[in-house]
Amino acid sequence: MRYPWANILLLTLGILELLTGFLGLTWGSPDLAIVLQLHRAGGFAILALLLWKGRNIIPSLRRPERWRRLPATYAAFSAALALLLIAMGLGLAWSHLGPFSILAFSGVSWHIYLSAALVPLVMWHVLFHRWSLRFRFWADRRSLLKAGGLLAVGFLLWRASESALGLLGLPGARRRFTGSYEANSYSANNFPTVSWLNDRPSPVRGDTWRLSVTGVVDRTLSLTYDEIAMGKEQRTAVLDCTGGWYSTQEWEGVSLGAVLESAGLRPEAASVTVRSVTGYYRRFNLQEAAEYVLATRVGGQTLSHSHGFPVRLVAPNKRGYDWVKWVTAIEVNDTGKWLQPPLPLQ
Repeated sequence: MRYPWANILLLTLGILELLTGFLGLTWGSPDLAIVLQLHRAGGFAILALLLWKGRNIIPSLRRPERWRRLPATYAAFSAALALLLIAMGLGLAWSHLGPFSILAFSGVSWHIYLSAALVPLVMWHVLFHRWSLRFRFWADRRSLLKAGGLLAVGFLLWRASESALGLLGLPGARRRFTGSYEANSYSANNFPTVSWLNDRPSPVRGDTWRLSVTGVVDRTLSLTYDEIAMGKEQRTAVLDCTGGWYSTQEWEGVSLGAVLESAGLRPEAASVTVRSVTGYYRRFNLQEAAEYVLATRVGGQTLSHSHGFPVRLVAPNKRGYDWVKWVTAIEVNDTGKWLQPPLPLQ
């Protein structure tokens, strides 16, 4: 049986792009930049494959008899192809031409949303072509050579694109490894304000606010704002938002590790939950949490309400949604940090 090698490689590259894109969205450490580099090289490999196979794809979609015979199949394929092309176009525009917005959402956000919409179509495509995804295809030397050659072409196109950005002085040359663009660094409270899932609580009063520390600790704590504001722990850290911007700021507050030390961790302690007044929360392992700061000031100014007054978590090398604002509770758990959705749902 003849294997449709181009379709299999396109499907494989599509799955690779979804996985690396998701990891790039959830990982913020520069040590893991290779994941997004692979994502970009894979995108160029898909582009090369589509250009090569376009002469077959377009005539096939123009055949009425195939639409009559398999209408649902061709409709799903057409939708997937359209979403893929639009998502890739948005990604290329964002990474080369600089930041832009459509209907109040950034171009990279639309790139993410449309890519997420591809997931069910890719899953359907996998099921439909499951007969093609047998081990014997990958065991064939010619298949491996084609796959390796395609990835090499994608890598070369990506490197050529990155070189062109610098030579032409395009805005994309200034983006961070995550694809984000700098926004008002070292500006105290004047950097962009966003909240995951549009959390917008009423202003929190500092004189009545308390930070509770509970869970598997030797002693529970209830700390006032003045006690937290006495902290002099300073940290220069990059807040990198999944919406496509980053900002480097100087933060000041109390070490989360010091707070946990004051409460005393029991032997079974395994992770820490940082919770907002809105109920929003994120979990971290103990080693991560010990390096974080509960900030009350940014750039020498008291945090504004929109930036998390009275206390905001500063979590270096994490994406912006992990930087919990309006912190009101610290909970020490006897279970690991993975008992939470990879992206916040609440």
